[in-house]
Amino acid sequence: MIPSAWVDFVGRWGGYALARQYTRNHPRILMYHRFTGDTSAGTAMADVFEEQVRHLAKHFNAMTLGQLLAYFHAGERPPPHTVVMTVDDGHRDFFEFAWPILRRHNVPATLFAATGFIDRELWLWPDQVSWLLGQCRHLPERVQMAGEPLELGDNPWQAIVDRILAVSDDNRLRAPQVLGEQLGCDLPSEAPEGYAPVSWDELRVLEASGIEIGGHTHTHPNLARVPENRLPEEIHRCRERLDSELGMRPRPFCYPNGQPGDVTPAVRAAVRDAGFTGAVMAYADGARHEDVYQLRRHSSSSNPFQFYKASSGVEWLGRRWRRGGLS
Repeated sequence: MIPSAWVDFVGRWGGYALARQYTRNHPRILMYHRFTGDTSAGTAMADVFEEQVRHLAKHFNAMTLGQLLAYFHAGERPPPHTVVMTVDDGHRDFFEFAWPILRRHNVPATLFAATGFIDRELWLWPDQVSWLLGQCRHLPERVQMAGEPLELGDNPWQAIVDRILAVSDDNRLRAPQVLGEQLGCDLPSEAPEGYAPVSWDELRVLEASGIEIGGHTHTHPNLARVPENRLPEEIHRCRERLDSELGMRPRPFCYPNGQPGDVTPAVRAAVRDAGFTGAVMAYADGARHEDVYQLRRHSSSSNPFQFYKASSGVEWLGRRWRRGGLS
């Protein structure tokens, strides 16, 4: 495997520009989550994010996911150098930090909202795990999750999240509370500062300014763990809340977690039947955009190397080569 440092060195000396030209007809869909806090994966600090947005405005034809899907549904090729910025979940830091930067550089984006989170019926369970771990000075070596012991290891958050993703949806809803009891912390009933959602009024402001609002379920479950007869509660209800608050219009969807095993035929059919025009995953494997309900995305963050290899097409080319060729 070619070392990342070498790829980045070659990229900065013309490799990124060459890849951008070579892949000009393959739209890139970038995935973001948070815009403040630490510099862990998925976080884009405001100053770094502005550099990235400036780069996209200069070198790419930026559009919303809905605009890209319109080309696909019409059987037309999108313009060269198309890029789509997507943001998951609906945290308020998008409104506070990302949106002013996007507006300043006239770059659109698609924000996927978990409607139960926006309604303040709940706060996102991965955030609950993060908050609990942040309150605990001395973590135990293991905890009980879904009735079984779990070694926390060097990355407790990832270990806990992976276990929760593998359990039934009922256990998913109870897991943060059970974890809090073991750590001696009571979970707040509402999201504390730093984990709060945007409001519906703020979403209306965003949509009026050209930010597209898509669906991200109602309670942010792993849809593959939701019984088929309850999928409408998550997917159709999400669509109904969006239409009720923001008006009826074409909207795309984003699968929570979004890995290959998370999208069963029943899940895909429920998303289509709810009227969503397409849907995105949370990984890239070198595939072309052949299925509008399983569009691949490239992770982006405050890490410059990850951003440039994702946006330029270097990452897509590398993954495509590992799949068996660049044809």
